Amino acid sequence: MSKMTRKAENNTLHRPMDATVNPGAPLLVETGLWAQLCSYLTPLKRTLWLFFPIFIGQLAATSMGVVDTVMAGAAGTLQLSGVAIGSSIFWPSELFIVGMSLGLHPLIANVVGSGELHLVPKRLQIAAMVCLIAAAIVGGLIMLAPLAYRLMPGVDHDMIDIGQGYLIAVGLALPAYAMFNVLRAYWEGLGKTGPTLVFGLMALLLNIPLNWIFIFGHFGMPALGGVGCGVATALTMYLTVLAMLIFVRVHPAFAQVRIFTRYYQVSGRELWEFTKFSLPLGVAGMVETLCFSLVAVLLSPFGPVVVASHTIAMNVSGLLVIVPIALSAVASVEVGEAMGTTNWVKAKRKAVSATTLALSFYLIGLLVLIFGRDLIVSWYSDDAAVKALAPVLMLYCAVFLLPDTLQVIAIGILRGFKDSRTIFLITVVAYWVVGMPVGYTLGYGLITGDTFEAMLGAKGFWLGFICSLSCASILLIARIGYLFKKRYVPQTFRP
Repeated sequence: MSKMTRKAENNTLHRPMDATVNPGAPLLVETGLWAQLCSYLTPLKRTLWLFFPIFIGQLAATSMGVVDTVMAGAAGTLQLSGVAIGSSIFWPSELFIVGMSLGLHPLIANVVGSGELHLVPKRLQIAAMVCLIAAAIVGGLIMLAPLAYRLMPGVDHDMIDIGQGYLIAVGLALPAYAMFNVLRAYWEGLGKTGPTLVFGLMALLLNIPLNWIFIFGHFGMPALGGVGCGVATALTMYLTVLAMLIFVRVHPAFAQVRIFTRYYQVSGRELWEFTKFSLPLGVAGMVETLCFSLVAVLLSPFGPVVVASHTIAMNVSGLLVIVPIALSAVASVEVGEAMGTTNWVKAKRKAVSATTLALSFYLIGLLVLIFGRDLIVSWYSDDAAVKALAPVLMLYCAVFLLPDTLQVIAIGILRGFKDSRTIFLITVVAYWVVGMPVGYTLGYGLITGDTFEAMLGAKGFWLGFICSLSCASILLIARIGYLFKKRYVPQTFRP
């Protein structure tokens, strides 16, 4: 072997894994600060490429909730409040299922990183079985949940009846939500994010006319009001999932990892392993959202105006947090893919690129909340009392959006490490040991004084939100710092 050949081989072996070589470009010696900058700009481009389809798809899917709120509000404040009561139970339940399905992201990304694509169909079958069983159980339970509202004194029973009808409809839709998110995690884990955009838009475009038909009564259908939101949502999800199943079965992009072409024999141990990993993620997602949604229940004695104002502010914050949620999914996939080959340098660059983008988008959201809150509230309601309170709550939203952004991204990074237990523990502590006690104490005026009296009602609970999100972001970032500094692989991680 010649000296030139050996030198070429040495250069190849010692080239950094993330390096991009352009043979036609002049050779640059990257040193110091410039080398560091280039090392982070390269993964930033791929992060953006994966992010935008997920973001648009997630925006469209989440907009279904906004459409429900706006169209129910057009049917009257009572209908809006009823949907808010039902949503306060449904969304934590739905996010429990979503959280479990998100366990697929790192599992599929790991095998993509290691090149073991033949494992993908069986892993998806296991995830689908577990998530569908969980969805059926949870769907049955939420149909009965409004009975608890009737035990609260001073609650409007017409509002509760609307909420219960809404929950019966969306409870029947939970298995469709499970498959929707399992299939999303399947192609996103493979690095194919375009279908998320397509089917997210499809769900939104179906939901709007179906809401119009069932809320207001068109084409011979009865005018169901807020209950019609739930009926429209159920039909939308089942039609969308049917289209998604056809797509993954026939599209050539999935030829190497085609799913549902055969049934794999699955042991109870394999089902339990996925359940053990995904259940903390599901519970963490549910616990976080339940904290927000429970406030709608605790605010119900304050009347429909307060409940409606809280719901509008929560809807707006839910739209703004879509950006970090989409980036969180990207971080989970990219960090999981990097850790499939235990590449710590690559994993860190992916984590930093997702966080940088999230903070950049936070500044845009902050400006929207500060300068556009009055206009936004006017889109939801013409009620003068609602238009006075909701913009104030949106200022609180502007404050908590920063720690919310950080904690959402941190959770995505930790999912890439399959560190589901840490996510669960920190979420419980931040929301139920810190946030809810603070919010309840201030919201119900358990501490007296002029300063504290000003926080009575929704304002006090929103300050509790800020405390919980700040606590969660600090603890989660500390955990990530420990993992990278010590290069510690959590026990739950299985490459």
